[in-house]
Amino acid sequence: MGLKTLSIIKEAIENIKHSKGIILDIDEVDISDPPTYALYSEGRTIGTFQFESAGMQKYLRELEPSTFEDLIAMNALYRPGPMDYIPDFIDRKHGRKPIEYDIPIMEKYLKDTYGITVYQEQVMLLSRLLADFTRGESDALRKAMGKKLRDKLDHMKPKFIEGGRKNGHDPKVLEKIWTDWEKFASYAFNKSHATCYSWVAYQTAFLKANYPAEYMAATMSRNISNITEITKLMDESKATGIMTKGPDVNESYLKFSVNRKGDIRFGLGALREWGKVLCSLSLKNVREMENIKIFSILYSV
Repeated sequence: MGLKTLSIIKEAIENIKHSKGIILDIDEVDISDPPTYALYSEGRTIGTFQFESAGMQKYLRELEPSTFEDLIAMNALYRPGPMDYIPDFIDRKHGRKPIEYDIPIMEKYLKDTYGITVYQEQVMLLSRLLADFTRGESDALRKAMGKKLRDKLDHMKPKFIEGGRKNGHDPKVLEKIWTDWEKFASYAFNKSHATCYSWVAYQTAFLKANYPAEYMAATMSRNISNITEITKLMDESKATGIMTKGPDVNESYLKFSVNRKGDIRFGLGALREWGKVLCSLSLKNVREMENIKIFSILYSV
């Protein structure tokens, strides 16, 4: 997980405290926040974690995610191989295609992904449910899929078929399920991994949806030496009605900030000559001296 993203979140929280006087606990934000899901559904994810690419934006607009489970699944599916399943995933969510299960009881573990096997953990749970695999055996199955150990999978297949038959399931259907799992092994993804990344991604989207100026200022500050990225972020902010004002000796800080009008103020650190001088100053000291013009501070250095 990028430390840069965690730094952006931390800085956005500091910006919110400074501009609005709100102390935000990012780990306690509403996981069902409507503005956040609206942001995802509209594909306005530039500057957020994991969901920023143009291809992902396209699929998000089609999917219109409404639950955190949708985001986890998209995070897991948006990779070479499983990406082919995304259109089917979207159609099933919106009822354009039926959600079908090879064996009805499989709904217990496939309901959240609309009948499509997405995670290694689903295979583990289904092997226990259908064929009475032990926890150790189901974990061995997960490892074999994750490492694409064909010999190991072939060794476990007879036990799965026989265990499922003893539980009253049609061997032909069990054969189909196992064949699907063998294909699944080529792109199997760990849900725990996808969930952690999706939670951090959700936090960035929550900040952008609810505190857009403060969040975008933080992303700009963390790209302060990359004028191309800053320009892209400025354009994105402008598209949402947030202006990025030029540097001002009376209002600018070392980093990008949010002024009283809710606009982003260009950070002096992004300017070569001013940045060199300001780097010798403590940002905390500059902020504490709000009644003294920055020009005067520079003059006295």
